[in-house]
Amino acid sequence: MKAKQLPSGNYRVQVIDGYDDNGKRQVKSFTAETEWEALKMADDYKKGLYKKPCEMTVYEALEKYIESRDNILSPSTIKGYTTIKESRLLSIHNIKLCELTISDVQRAVNIDAKRLSRKSIKSALALLKSAMMMQETDINIKRITLPQAKAKKKAIPPSDKLLIIIVGSDIELPCLLAMWLSLRMSEVRGLQFRDVSADGKYISIQRARMCLNGGDIVREMNKTVESTRTNKLPPYLLSLIRKIPHKKETDFIVPDRYESIRKRFKTLMNENGYDITFHTLRHEFATTLNDLGIPSDYIQKLGGWSTDNVMKAVYTHTTSDKETHYQGMIDDYFTRLIEGITQDAF
Repeated sequence: MKAKQLPSGNYRVQVIDGYDDNGKRQVKSFTAETEWEALKMADDYKKGLYKKPCEMTVYEALEKYIESRDNILSPSTIKGYTTIKESRLLSIHNIKLCELTISDVQRAVNIDAKRLSRKSIKSALALLKSAMMMQETDINIKRITLPQAKAKKKAIPPSDKLLIIIVGSDIELPCLLAMWLSLRMSEVRGLQFRDVSADGKYISIQRARMCLNGGDIVREMNKTVESTRTNKLPPYLLSLIRKIPHKKETDFIVPDRYESIRKRFKTLMNENGYDITFHTLRHEFATTLNDLGIPSDYIQKLGGWSTDNVMKAVYTHTTSDKETHYQGMIDDYFTRLIEGITQDAF
C-alpha cells in the first residue's frame, strides 16, 4: 500500500474492496493528517480491525488520537494525554461518537467538577475535540458550561526571605538557576558543562531532562521555541558550577533526580513555614523583575516564556542591548542580596 498526499496536505490510502456485479473494482479510501495514520487505518481495515468513526467509542477515539501523535509530540505531552484519557470524562467513554450528545458531555463535566479544576476539565474537552475531529466528527465544545475557576493563588514570599533559606543549602544551585535565570526544573536538570561559554559569561538553555515513568528522558530541545535561549551567567552562579566535579563536558551540571530535588525543596520550604513548589521560583523571577520596573516584554524574553498574543510577536521587539542592561539589573539585585546573606553568616 502507498499513501498519496493530497493538495490539502492530508494523506490518502486506497484499498481494493472487491468487485460489483458488473466486475467493476470497488475501492475503499482512508484519509488522515499523517501518512502513518492513513496506512494504519487501511491496514486495520484489511485485517478486519477498522471501525467506522461512527461506530468508535469515545475511549477508542482518544486512544487512536494519542497513538497517532506518539512520535510527534513530547513524551511528557503524551503522558499528559494518557492521564486525561484514563481519568477524565469517564462517563462518556463507552458512548459511540455518532451517539454522543452535548448533554452527555455536560453530564461528564458536571461529575468531574466535583473533583477537578476548571483548567483540568478544559484540557480534557480540548483533547476530546481533537480526537473527534480526527475521526471527522465534531461537537460544539463552546456550548459546554465549565465550572467557575476557584481562586487559589498563593502569596509568593519576598525574594530576600527565600534567598536566606536557599543560599548555602544542598540545593542552592538548582534553586538559584530557577529563581535568578528563570529555568524550569527540566531545563535545570538538562544543563551540561558544555553549555557554559568558554569565557564563563554565558550559559545556553537548549535541552530538557524530564522524569517519565520513573526514568529520565533527555530532549535536545525545550518546551517552546522561546525557551531555547542564551542567558548571561552571573559570576556567583559560575562559581557554584565550577565547584562541581565532572569528567566530561557532557556531564549534567545538576545530576540529581527530579524527585530528589522536589522532595528536598519541599522539606526545606516546610521547615521555614512556606508552602510553595519548585516551579514557584519561576514566578519569583517574574515578580522580582516586575518589582524592579523591567518591562513585561523583556521579562517574557529573559524568562523564556511564549505568548499567543500575535500583536506582541509581530510588533514588539526586544533589543539585545536592552536585554543585557536588564539582565545586569537582575544580577546586581541578586548579587547584593546574596553578599548580604554571606557576610551575615560570618
